[in-house]
Amino acid sequence: MRLRLRPQRVILAWIALGLLISEAAPGRAADPDIDRLLQSPVAKEWVTNGGNLTNQRYSTLKQIDTTNVKQLKGAWMARLKGSGLGSKYSAEATPLIKDGTMYMVTGNDDVFALDANTGEIRWERWSSIEQEITTVCCGWLNRGLAMGEAMLFLGQLDVNVVALDIKTGREVWKTPIEDWRNGYSITSAPLYYDGIVYSGISGGELGIRGRLTALDAKTGEILWRSYTIPWPGEVGSDTWPAVSEQPMRGGASIWNTPALDPQLGLIYFATGNCGPDYDGSTREGDNLFCSSIMALNARTGEYVWHFQEVHHDIWDYDGASPVVLFDTVIDGQPRKGIAEAGKTGWVYILDRTNGKPLIGIDERPVPQEPRQKTAKTQPFPIGDATVRQCADPLPAFKTGCIFEPFWEERVVIEPSAHGGTNWPPMPYSPDTGYFYVPGTIRTSALARIAKQYRRGKIYTSGSQDPVDGIPFAGTFTAIDSKTNKIAWQDKTPYQTGAAGGATVTASGLLFRGDPDGNFLAIDAKTGEVLWKFQTGFGADAPAAIYEVNGDEYVAIATGGNSMRRSANGDVVWAFSLKGRQGPAWWPPRPPPTYSGRGFLRRIWIAVSSLWQGDEQERHLEEPSRQLVPGDRGDR
Repeated sequence: MRLRLRPQRVILAWIALGLLISEAAPGRAADPDIDRLLQSPVAKEWVTNGGNLTNQRYSTLKQIDTTNVKQLKGAWMARLKGSGLGSKYSAEATPLIKDGTMYMVTGNDDVFALDANTGEIRWERWSSIEQEITTVCCGWLNRGLAMGEAMLFLGQLDVNVVALDIKTGREVWKTPIEDWRNGYSITSAPLYYDGIVYSGISGGELGIRGRLTALDAKTGEILWRSYTIPWPGEVGSDTWPAVSEQPMRGGASIWNTPALDPQLGLIYFATGNCGPDYDGSTREGDNLFCSSIMALNARTGEYVWHFQEVHHDIWDYDGASPVVLFDTVIDGQPRKGIAEAGKTGWVYILDRTNGKPLIGIDERPVPQEPRQKTAKTQPFPIGDATVRQCADPLPAFKTGCIFEPFWEERVVIEPSAHGGTNWPPMPYSPDTGYFYVPGTIRTSALARIAKQYRRGKIYTSGSQDPVDGIPFAGTFTAIDSKTNKIAWQDKTPYQTGAAGGATVTASGLLFRGDPDGNFLAIDAKTGEVLWKFQTGFGADAPAAIYEVNGDEYVAIATGGNSMRRSANGDVVWAFSLKGRQGPAWWPPRPPPTYSGRGFLRRIWIAVSSLWQGDEQERHLEEPSRQLVPGDRGDR
């Protein structure tokens, strides 16, 4: 018997079917071209901060390889009209490239569109943000842009998320997600996918409550907020004092761009330190979700799973570096992995479907300080740390290893709060199976200092001062993703884990910058340095790789880093095999490679700062001294 339906019932049936489909699948792609690129291996375009949704920073381009990289020269060098030029700024953004145009944001939240082939500025948008903002941690900076639906998206230091017309730079919408006077800022690059813009928030040192905010890409309307510090009764709330306002100012910032798995429907990110920093006496418990990796439902923001890297963090051991998604085989079985490089010096490698370790992580007893209400155990990943985890004995100081507790008498510890891997990204190569991890070796003396909470003011109840005369140093390490052990390691005189990061290619190359201005190409398999180019300014940002008119380019912002005191500038370099520009002059002075707060140290800082001011001005005003003939980018 054939069932006959009235037309109205047919229409209702189709509506019901549509509703079922929309419930069963993620939302319809609002920008199918960008969404396709975000889910694909990175090739000619670089359309999001981490290259694609995985944050692997792995390019499939092979024109520049280990056999010809020594021929690489500057194709162009562009100046961004003085934006971000000053000692308070850092250049930490990765440029985006689409359809022959490069998009760059500076530490003042100014955005520039450049011809990706020549460096010529096509349009510029000046942020006009207040220069009196007092709640920015760690220098004025912006780690990058997102793109989708013919718009660029950025978070600003004044806690506005902004959308710009990609062709003109005209503002389309601006949404405040907090008030900077309450302690908040945005330093991370947002993520666009499937009609949604995701933005983290900074301010863990100012008594804020961390969160991920999802906005409608077309309108800027806030769709949902997912807090990294739970409300009473929510998952994790039992890890904070039961009757206290402390959790609502408990920190757990999101310092970097999330990753997203469309097949699992999950978005992932790492969180920063607890508040108050260095003082655990008022916040008994593990303090979720500080210093953790988290997974949320990408459409709704609902909690799915977490892994806490540091329980009851009193050391400022943030999870500040972006998480990386990768696929692997463990014990003969295909597994979906996620990894994050921490300030502890370890890489945490988990199953991204459930947050369980892919390679063992042991809970081990650690030294105790009852006044700090320290956690009885801490996670110890099986494998190798990328930096030292014990301080050398020093006269007149108590010294210790990782997780050594402290109270009001200073204790010297490695890694310090500036040790291990801070914000710089950790690339992954599916060819070698290696993570490439920047690390900082720094000895600091930690102490607790009681401090009352005041809204919008620094809420670090303690200190972590460098110890006079102890050298700063760094490591750059290839970690085997199957074993979490070191495949190769390079020692550096600079705090590599505090700025820069790297990008890797299918041709076996790894590109990274140093704060002394050098930009390096490295054999990704062996660690051998194959090429070095002096850019003239601190090379403290991650590079992007792209192709225009059949030519492959490598681009990096070289504008220095305020925390590392590397040479400041307003410069973007692009390199190719057809480039004609040779190296620039060395920066006026190298970044410091040792700590010290004594009299001679203060004199050196004062004199070198004056010297840098004069020399840097001349360095900028006399481009003929730093560029070879044929420069097309002195703008």
